[in-house]
Amino acid sequence: MKRMLLSILMILVVVGGSVAAQDIPARADLGEGWTAISPGGETICSRGTPYTFYVREGSSDNLLIEFQGGGACWNDGTCGLSTPTFDESVDTEDPNDNPELGAYGIHDLENPDNPFADYDMVVITYCTADVHMGDNVAAYGEGDDAIEVYHKGNVNATAALDWAYANFDEPESVFVTGCSAGSLGASFHAPNILANYDGVRAAVLGDSAGGYRGDLTDQFGTWGTLDILPEFEGFADETLDTLSFNTFWIEPALQFPDVTFAEYNTAGDEVQTFFISLGGFAVEYPMALEENLSDIEAAADNFASYTAGGDVHCIIPAPWFYTYTVGDVRFSDWVADLAAGEPVETVACTDCDVAEEVTP
Repeated sequence: MKRMLLSILMILVVVGGSVAAQDIPARADLGEGWTAISPGGETICSRGTPYTFYVREGSSDNLLIEFQGGGACWNDGTCGLSTPTFDESVDTEDPNDNPELGAYGIHDLENPDNPFADYDMVVITYCTADVHMGDNVAAYGEGDDAIEVYHKGNVNATAALDWAYANFDEPESVFVTGCSAGSLGASFHAPNILANYDGVRAAVLGDSAGGYRGDLTDQFGTWGTLDILPEFEGFADETLDTLSFNTFWIEPALQFPDVTFAEYNTAGDEVQTFFISLGGFAVEYPMALEENLSDIEAAADNFASYTAGGDVHCIIPAPWFYTYTVGDVRFSDWVADLAAGEPVETVACTDCDVAEEVTP
């Protein structure tokens, strides 16, 4: 059953840089361009600053739900004030946060090759260092170095999704995606999104997070992930020792066999390689990516992957969304087929040192 927000709930709505308290805007009230919404309540960024997400009214009834990336942390070394491993706030003046200022990739609404140009869009921004799957306040460091981090990614994402469910309640199709930490968030929240839009044509695409393999007990334990798993049978017996990022692809794919799940990565992704070394994972990136994709494809017939050459991280929010190709399969065309409900096959580079590019 669709979850509906009470219309009397007060939120902060930021439009064009101005801030005013008002009732939750109805879909018809969004106007042109992007609207930034600060839902208040229990939502919060990692260092205690307010949380804001973005929405856009398109010209069709198709819906895109995008989870933003921005690093992660899980211990004293990665969560300290001097650690540049995650984005700690949402800045409406930052083009990395505000899609109106950073009109690249799928946010380039004037590009004729953009398969989502006419979609309604909800961009679930990210500032909690927990890949959108946390509900915990964790203490790090000691003495003068002691800090708290609000790992409230699940709280923030749920607030944004509740708004989407209430306002985009009958879409013709749903496309769930995100890059980096947002890729992991997209897979984690996919079961609840798909259940809410039960019967609607849908697809889920993760971008640049397929290479993490190994012990994740520190991360999931610190973020409180085990206590907020989607309430589906496939997650019922999971423990900190068994839970993996692959779980969030395999279980939803089995639960929703009519939905296509997909992942994109580059063969030498530098950012994933960095976080694998930072997390002390035993399996290095190239082998981890190969084994993860193989395990998911073996478990789920409705999963496909696209592995491009090169080492660049993320493609969904980038200009090369329109230029990267593997052989004669341009990535943007592959995504367009995925969004349209057309069958897509797994695509992988053979000469993977450098990305192939075409003129869009």
